[in-house]
Amino acid sequence: MKCDIIEFIKLVKLFVNMTAFNLKTMYKIVFFMTAMVFLLSVFSQIFFDKMPCQLCLITRYMFLSISLFSLSSVKFEKLVYFLVLSSILTLSFSFYHLGIENHWWIAPQSCISELPTLESFINAKQLVNSAKVYCDKVNWKILGISSTLWSFLFSALVFWIVSFLYILNRCITKAKANKKYFV
Repeated sequence: MKCDIIEFIKLVKLFVNMTAFNLKTMYKIVFFMTAMVFLLSVFSQIFFDKMPCQLCLITRYMFLSISLFSLSSVKFEKLVYFLVLSSILTLSFSFYHLGIENHWWIAPQSCISELPTLESFINAKQLVNSAKVYCDKVNWKILGISSTLWSFLFSALVFWIVSFLYILNRCITKAKANKKYFV
């Protein structure tokens, strides 16, 4: 097992030395990726009237937290733990939202669409003003795929990148502490 770790550390050292790769650059890339998702969701809401449901709004702010923690990790490396935690929570919550949209499990009562009753049609103006976006319905699609599935796929990609960066950071830190492997 120790030989495998040593070989991996040598490969990491070779990878880091051969490319223009460094962790701070990757944290900045994660920042720009997640900031773009946040800004695109706000842009689509403002300019295309694509109203988000309650779970979409929560996911949106979770992407913003990843963005902020990735930018903070450039300066303060200890914040990378919050970045990893934030990406895990975003992936989990995106999966939860995807499950609600696909009716894999029951949504909170505030997210479930209900059939209109006769009483709801009495005051049509009130009905129009209280238009609600439900979490268990596909609200809008991009290239034929629901925005919730896109959110899940993107959060999975971000989780994979952040996890890779975390593992790489740990290996580089351990290798530098043990100078005979990292010269």
